[in-house]
Amino acid sequence: MNTFFHTLTYSMLLISVLPLAVQSQTTDRQGNYYSNEAPVKSAYSRVEGSLWRVIAANGLNCRRSASLKSPIVRTYLTNAVLEVEVYRGGSDEVLVNPLDENGRPWMPVRGKNVEDVCYVRANSLFIQPVVK
Repeated sequence: MNTFFHTLTYSMLLISVLPLAVQSQTTDRQGNYYSNEAPVKSAYSRVEGSLWRVIAANGLNCRRSASLKSPIVRTYLTNAVLEVEVYRGGSDEVLVNPLDENGRPWMPVRGKNVEDVCYVRANSLFIQPVVK
């Protein structure tokens, strides 16, 4: 009986801590995402991109390059699902987000065609990974 309760207690602790562990692996203390890897991938593209959801209350601007100084290409509404571009680097996928002049990460978001990529701030205040 004692082993059963020990195992049950350990399992309950693991379940309660697991979401925090997953979040701490994907963001820094300021909520920045340095990798664009997410658990859910797009099924519609030739090269699967990770899916992210806009959580910013007033929508999210997508810019021509990874900088607040760059022109806005389009704005995504709250709850819009973004497909993040995955670049090929040799035989491996490159999942690291580009940084702006202040060292803040930005995610490249796919548009309707290859030339239609724009960038959103990769921060948990604005986006979060889509989960199943």
